[in-house]
Amino acid sequence: MTRQQRWTMVAVILGSAIVFLDTSVVNLALPQIGEELDSSLFGRLEAQSYVAYGYFLTLSSLLILAGALADFHGRRRLFSIGLAGFLATSVLCGLAWNMEALIAFRLLQGAAGALVVPGSLAIITASFEGETRGRAFGIWAGASAATSIIGPFVGGLLVDTVSWRAAFFINVPFLIVAYLAAVRFVPETRDEEASRHFDWLGSLVVVLAVGGLAFGTIRGQQLNWEAPEAWVALAVGGAALVLFPFLMVRREH
Repeated sequence: MTRQQRWTMVAVILGSAIVFLDTSVVNLALPQIGEELDSSLFGRLEAQSYVAYGYFLTLSSLLILAGALADFHGRRRLFSIGLAGFLATSVLCGLAWNMEALIAFRLLQGAAGALVVPGSLAIITASFEGETRGRAFGIWAGASAATSIIGPFVGGLLVDTVSWRAAFFINVPFLIVAYLAAVRFVPETRDEEASRHFDWLGSLVVVLAVGGLAFGTIRGQQLNWEAPEAWVALAVGGAALVLFPFLMVRREH
């Protein structure tokens, strides 16, 4: 690999690894978060569920849209924006003053992560060729697997010895390195045949389907199925889930 390719690998590995690592580290911090942060809207276990699943909601629902945006506007540009956004939201999560604020910041953090993950794979594809590309994907996959192994150890160590807030602040130095490597060494690429039209409606329906079903289930269990908003959320989520395949057949993009 050339020097530029090595730093490209540093950027994509650190960026995507932090997105994956954040899930396991934060999950271990949830009990301490529940003890220290108050909520005027949710019970403790309910709020902890939203902190965890809110991140997954926006991360998973926006992945395909983020990939399309990167193909058209530039992979390095969207990848760098995602890194900067993940850095900013990590700091905000670490500074959260109550559960409601932390949940909102986790939703934004997941959206930023959605820009990072597909961008990292597209950057590898565009920056490497032949056997070197296969090697690059192998390194990326191995590093991603390693983060899932060390995540629980790192998370437990940080929470026990420092604070649950360290689970978010630990992202900052790695994201700074990844961002500087991306803007300095990653070449800008885009799909010249990519459409300028994006399926915003399809992504919204996915968010409603996943979010409605998740929120409705968690809220309903918390309040013994006596909360009308839980049933409304389940109805919206179920309707969006049924609507989605019919919508995809008709959508041009």
